[in-house]
Amino acid sequence: MERLVIDNIKQIRKAKGISQEKLAEACNTATSYIGLMEIYRNVPKLSTIERIAGALDVDPLVFFKKTYRLPEEQEIMLSDLKCDILSCFEKDLDAVLRKYLNSIEIE
Repeated sequence: MERLVIDNIKQIRKAKGISQEKLAEACNTATSYIGLMEIYRNVPKLSTIERIAGALDVDPLVFFKKTYRLPEEQEIMLSDLKCDILSCFEKDLDAVLRKYLNSIEIE
């Protein structure tokens, strides 16, 4: 259960583009506490979970759910971004493969 809560906190923090430092500041705690929590060295108390939820603007109960989903609009944006990034990799990969194939033909 502890890992689930911590994983959800980390996932939501990253999805919202909030740094560990900003989250710590909003929760009135040390950045090192958040960092250690995210590598499972610190386990947050319920009062800390409530402060984190407030800072992330979510209901604290989402941290205890097995799957956290972003709002649909954000899911669509992430999907589009993922496609754009993969497209860039495909173009780069095509160029590298062509260069490699050309070098083999020359030899």
